[in-house]
Amino acid sequence: MEQQYPNEPKQDMLRRTLFATIGAMLYTLLVVAGYFLDYFRLDGLVISLLLSGFWIGHILLLAYVISGRSRDFADPSLTIVHMVWAIIFVSLTIYFAVEMRSALILAYLSVLPFGAFRLKWQGFFGITLFTLACYIIALFALQQQHPGRWILEVEIFIGLAFFIAMMGYSVLGREFSALREKLSDKNQQLELALRKIEELAITDELTGLYNRRYLMQMLEQQRALSNREGTPFVVAFIDLDNFKTVNDEHGHLVGDQVLKQFSILLQESVREVDLVSRYGGEEFVLLLNGVELDTAQLVVERIRSLVERMRFSDQQLSLTTSIGITQYRDTESAEDIIRRADELLFKAKNNGRNRVESVAQAD
Repeated sequence: MEQQYPNEPKQDMLRRTLFATIGAMLYTLLVVAGYFLDYFRLDGLVISLLLSGFWIGHILLLAYVISGRSRDFADPSLTIVHMVWAIIFVSLTIYFAVEMRSALILAYLSVLPFGAFRLKWQGFFGITLFTLACYIIALFALQQQHPGRWILEVEIFIGLAFFIAMMGYSVLGREFSALREKLSDKNQQLELALRKIEELAITDELTGLYNRRYLMQMLEQQRALSNREGTPFVVAFIDLDNFKTVNDEHGHLVGDQVLKQFSILLQESVREVDLVSRYGGEEFVLLLNGVELDTAQLVVERIRSLVERMRFSDQQLSLTTSIGITQYRDTESAEDIIRRADELLFKAKNNGRNRVESVAQAD
């Protein structure tokens, strides 16, 4: 009957249980006042047991929510459990009341708003029917035990008024539920749109790899980490050899297929902690974190070898790649290491392509 709130902030749960506790305290004070005014057919021991039983149950519910164990439930606030427990307590007090019964009915109406922002409309109607059933049972039990305590015509009139009020609350609860669901849908759509915008801002639309802007941001972060903690990292500049001829001879659709396949190969060739970026056109950059140059060379040499053996697109094209690779030098800028890797790539192109050119930190 309840909405799903798996990520409800703890402060929201605590606030809701606090409201329930305040409501329970006010109703308890009302019952105690009624007892001292002789509006209840109870002695002190019975009223004490009644109030103690209610508060023990309420405190246990409160402790369960505060402990965080209720997060396994659809509604971590345990809204409907709080409501059912309060309705049962109100029904018991109505059964024992003499002159206060009509006034205590209002306590039912104070319980229902507690579920206005958590129950679906089905839940609201369900809790309304439960409340009506508890009230009828209390009156029936009262009639069986003390036939002279009520006047049928009066009780029917009060019951009809109570029924109309409860139905009104149910309809209002349904409207709250419908409005809440619409707002929830709008929020989800907005979150999806924002995530899409964020993805478009940092990823390349064709390949799904990170774009040049995001690469430079990550390089600055890795550079700061390296300067602070001495963590090494390596940058590899990668270019598909003679890619222009693919577009010229087979068209851009085939060229796009090649770039997508090459992107997948790069992603599958590195670790999750590494970064693969499309720098522009057929140029790609790898950011290999936490490794020295000799280890990174093994990675990029394996990539070069895989490309050489691979067949691209539906045309089964044979391609090669040239790679420039270098390790970060202390205090240099992100632009400096990118420029040096690009120069090494240019050197690999001039030395015959399909090769890896590198330079160590000390060079």
